Amino acid sequence: MNQRLTKIGVSILILFALMLSPLSMQTGFAQSKETDAEKAPFMYSLAATWEGKGIVRYRIAVQPAEDTVLEGLKIVAANPAKGKVSVVTAGAAAAEDKVVLAMDKTTPGKVPMLEYTVLTDAAGPDAVKPVSAEIFWKDNGKDVSTKTDAVGGDGFVGGECTVIDKYARTPELPKYYPSGKDLGVLTGSWYEMGVQYGERSGREIVDFFDYRFGAHVEKYGLKHLLEDISRYEAQAKLFFPEGLEFARGIGDGAEKFLSQSKFHGDISNYLKIVFMNCDNCLFYGHPGPADADHGLPPSRLADVRETSPVQDACSMIALLGSKGATADGTSMLVHNNDGDFIDETWRYTYIAAPTNGNAFWSSTTPGKFFDIMGANNQGLAMALTVGGNKTWIPSQNIYERAFGVTFQYILLKALSTAKSVPEALELVTVATPEYRKATGRKTLLRTRHNNYIMLDKNEALVVEVTANRYAVRRPGDYGEDPGYIVATNHFVADHSYDVNNEKTEFPMTFFGDDVYAPMSATRYYTGFWQAKMNFGKLDADKIRKIWTSHSYITKKGELVEKITDGKQWISAHLASNTVCSHDGGYPESYIGSTTDTKIVTVDFNQVRYSVGRPCEYEGMPRIFDLHPYK
Repeated sequence: MNQRLTKIGVSILILFALMLSPLSMQTGFAQSKETDAEKAPFMYSLAATWEGKGIVRYRIAVQPAEDTVLEGLKIVAANPAKGKVSVVTAGAAAAEDKVVLAMDKTTPGKVPMLEYTVLTDAAGPDAVKPVSAEIFWKDNGKDVSTKTDAVGGDGFVGGECTVIDKYARTPELPKYYPSGKDLGVLTGSWYEMGVQYGERSGREIVDFFDYRFGAHVEKYGLKHLLEDISRYEAQAKLFFPEGLEFARGIGDGAEKFLSQSKFHGDISNYLKIVFMNCDNCLFYGHPGPADADHGLPPSRLADVRETSPVQDACSMIALLGSKGATADGTSMLVHNNDGDFIDETWRYTYIAAPTNGNAFWSSTTPGKFFDIMGANNQGLAMALTVGGNKTWIPSQNIYERAFGVTFQYILLKALSTAKSVPEALELVTVATPEYRKATGRKTLLRTRHNNYIMLDKNEALVVEVTANRYAVRRPGDYGEDPGYIVATNHFVADHSYDVNNEKTEFPMTFFGDDVYAPMSATRYYTGFWQAKMNFGKLDADKIRKIWTSHSYITKKGELVEKITDGKQWISAHLASNTVCSHDGGYPESYIGSTTDTKIVTVDFNQVRYSVGRPCEYEGMPRIFDLHPYK
């Protein structure tokens, strides 16, 4: 991200006090089609996913309008495909050519969804027959209904990023999916799940791999890069070897595409996927200097993309319903993922249900296990952002990057094995007894600077980490109310635990506080004050409006909507950095920042997912329900 705040000689005008309009944000939503008599008091979505071997998965979801409880809701899917129907949603039933879910009334905070699979003779997505539905409900005791659009192939009907064709893209590569691409449900051993992932996504994997791998080779050379990949592979084997089996399966599943890679003779398919899952750390947080063990000139910096305090712009908040933070009593983790569009806009989702382990949901980019967020069927959600990045300054004796365990393996291990925040916290900080025995360490060797946020129904916290240091902060530690905690791209903790797992007075803020990263501070205090001022009033719709914000709030609680460069007033989201982030300055350039938004309601193990900047997404998000996979 460019440091626009300093470049345009910012002079801030405080337009309104926070208390006057704390939720005056853009919604990015649209209502459903009209019935014969009126507009439906909900949005709906239909998704079809071809999962190979003739299996097609259908999901039909109904999202009631804000604060609405629907009575007599019934979803009736008309299924034209011949084949065995397997109902996933508890309480639903299949009858002849229909699948039906009925309920007396909806539950606040929960999105009703009918999910089922059909075993068909379809040989590929193009052969999947479309499905439509009729949705019934009661209005003042009267039965009313609306018919939906139809969906087939690997399609989605409900919502999309309306300007995604304007987002920066390498012209020769495939276009982005306006609603993302869902890979469906992966099942079996780690290797078998990997094969399914690779088979369903090989086209984008090879294009994305060649682009990312080529950037590294161009800067450092093939020999250097292969040596670095082997170091990360060794660390992954010590921490979670099952992750390497997952990688091997993805490589084998995508073989017919990966064999067309321009680097195919230089690196195996397996190591291509291992690379993809250490790519972020090599790209932005490479353990420098570049000459370490490689014989390159010390003048060569060790990041493909140079770092800055405002380069990354992810924002996340955890809300505890059990502590009174939400209106409906649910607990939610909300996350905006930010990055350059050219690197981050091929968006994938999938659910993995390993034979031994928790089922979990992931959002990611091609070939990677996770981008930076996931949730599991035990009611645990986790996400991360880049933290204070002042971690590699040899002239100041700061060496807080390492060839350690990348965050992809940390999330994979935690979400597939942990059932609660305390269990996930242990993995992020001190790893497993087996890892400590094998390495002789007392803590996990990580790769770089990150904030991890984690949430279950009872607890929420943020772990600020570098390669060897970490600190844990909880709601209330730094001025929050007990029911929420926020993290963006700087550190807050005034202490840290060292490599020996001993608490010290050395502050994590040393590596980058809100003064060092002022555009991270704008988003941090926006989330902080919005949660404080709206405590007890928030639900999924309201928090989404906040995470669509084009204004920001200062540390003092002042709402800023416009900034001047001395000649004109510019909206804060184009002159600074807001939660809904627009990189590139004024006028709008569409080069990057928010690439997707996720809201996980851990009470119901549900995920609401939308692609692109949330202000540019219209309609209903994709809905994923992890509850059936137990």
